[in-house]
Amino acid sequence: MSRSSLLTLVGVAVCAYAATDLIHEVLGHGTAAALSPSVGILSLSTVALQTSGESRWVAAAGTIANFVAAVVAFLVARKMRGFGAGRFFWLLLGATNLFNATAYFIFSAILGIGDWAVVIHGREPAIVWRAAMGLVGLATYAGAISWTARTFTAASVPRRAIVPAYLAGGALMVAGAAMNSISPMLILTSGVSTGFGAMAGLLLVPRRMPSDDSAALPARPAWIIAGAIVGALFVFVVGRGIQIAKVG
Repeated sequence: MSRSSLLTLVGVAVCAYAATDLIHEVLGHGTAAALSPSVGILSLSTVALQTSGESRWVAAAGTIANFVAAVVAFLVARKMRGFGAGRFFWLLLGATNLFNATAYFIFSAILGIGDWAVVIHGREPAIVWRAAMGLVGLATYAGAISWTARTFTAASVPRRAIVPAYLAGGALMVAGAAMNSISPMLILTSGVSTGFGAMAGLLLVPRRMPSDDSAALPARPAWIIAGAIVGALFVFVVGRGIQIAKVG
């Protein structure tokens, strides 16, 4: 039984997790904010796109972008053959976007904060809206686990490659959140909750896959280097925050 290159796995995971976060913040929130005259973009970091105002549409756009990205990533992976670093990147990108999108409903329903708390703000009775949102989240998250397991199986992803990717990606999200200048609480409510909480479905995926781990991911220096560069930029540049407009 061949073993996958740990450094290559880490490199692929770092690129996929960083892309998922930026898809949510930039392509989702950022695009919606740019198209909303009443909302101005102040700064970007790994934990938030800070704006000068709130909008249900802007708040929902991050999740919508993740759903769209998941579909695109899985379609790209489906057209590829064999198991390699490139295909694993697209599969992991699809899975992380899907888990991030569906988990957000659960997160906002339980804690009453985050994007979807903004979306349903003012809707009454609030407890009914939150309960319904939580149920939608649980149902779609369970579906995301099943879909990811089937897709990974069809692509011959080795089960032993999934947990290291989950740990590497989670560590990246926490490291990026630890650099934020907005609030230390975001290390927990964004870094940990997204990196390890939202993506926890990946830990259940191997249990739904066959035991055959004949495929392996060989060392790929390009992905190792890409992971190191993307990780450094994500943590030390985006993590610290990029100011886009002055406050006031």
